[in-house]
Amino acid sequence: MEKKVFILWLLTISFWGVSPIFEKVALRSVEPFTALFIRTGICFALMIFAFPFLVPDGFSTLTGLSLKDYTFLALSGIVGGFLGMLTYFALLRIESASKIVPLTATYPLVATFLGILFLKESLTLEKILGAILVTSGIVLLFKS
Repeated sequence: MEKKVFILWLLTISFWGVSPIFEKVALRSVEPFTALFIRTGICFALMIFAFPFLVPDGFSTLTGLSLKDYTFLALSGIVGGFLGMLTYFALLRIESASKIVPLTATYPLVATFLGILFLKESLTLEKILGAILVTSGIVLLFKS
């Protein structure tokens, strides 16, 4: 694994690992939709600020995107960024973070299945074995 990939991976799992702890603490006294609104609003403000620094052509990049690009990114935002996060926050409010985070982290099973079904991605032995391992983990967590 390249050094840059390794560092980005460590940062990503650290950010994603600590985030549910903050969310669980906040959701003790905040309704899920309110929490999502605040979280998304702050994220949006940071993205507006950072965009010109992180994207070489800045906001002019947005004019080069197609309607298809916007449509699929909008669908991703609605399904993953809004509905997925809202249901995740609702789960996190009523159950322990140590149970909900691993259970919801099984979404790659859904993505793998849909990728094979709709994107005609290949079904490999590694994907089958990975799905079996993830499913085993789900069963263990549901028993706890």
